[in-house]
Amino acid sequence: MKTGNFSLSNTLILGIQGGIGSFNEEAARNFLKKSEIKNFKIKYLYTSENVLKALNEKKINRGQFAIYNSIGGIVDETIEAMGKYNFKVVEKFAIKISHALMIRKDVSLNEIKTIMTHPQVLKQCQKNLKRKYSRLKQISGRGKMIDQSVIASLLSKGKLSKNIAVMGSKVLAEIYDLKIIEDNLQDLSENWTYFLQVERI
Repeated sequence: MKTGNFSLSNTLILGIQGGIGSFNEEAARNFLKKSEIKNFKIKYLYTSENVLKALNEKKINRGQFAIYNSIGGIVDETIEAMGKYNFKVVEKFAIKISHALMIRKDVSLNEIKTIMTHPQVLKQCQKNLKRKYSRLKQISGRGKMIDQSVIASLLSKGKLSKNIAVMGSKVLAEIYDLKIIEDNLQDLSENWTYFLQVERI
């Protein structure tokens, strides 16, 4: 059986836009399970640019990234990266997304000054953040630090200020030993993100 250029008898090396605990990983694992692909390796590449670069350099045989969200719209970093590389789309699918606000366990909410996460997360939660957490500054990282799983990891290791909160999947709290302040902060309960899987032409 084949899916795209990939035969199920081979090992699929799938490079994804996110890190461990990201929605990209959740989407990838859901897809792999539904497709009954058992021989696979996920490479965490954090950005759409890194995914398409790795695909172009033959370091992976398939890439995956988010392209659109039902609240936040087009994923800008993906569109920018797509303009630089040649590829073909082999799969399209969506998952439902909910966002949690998380902090270090040794810190209280009163000590938090900044929310740091992916720009799409801020777009998807902007009304609720304005209503509930308007005192907190909102920022996004660059490069790998655009990804909320990287931010969560650095926060838990003390490599970011303890006055920072991160937003993303509540799975991040389990993986990186963080405290959930509030879940389901997306502005609409029906919040869907659409993903593409791509291969070399």
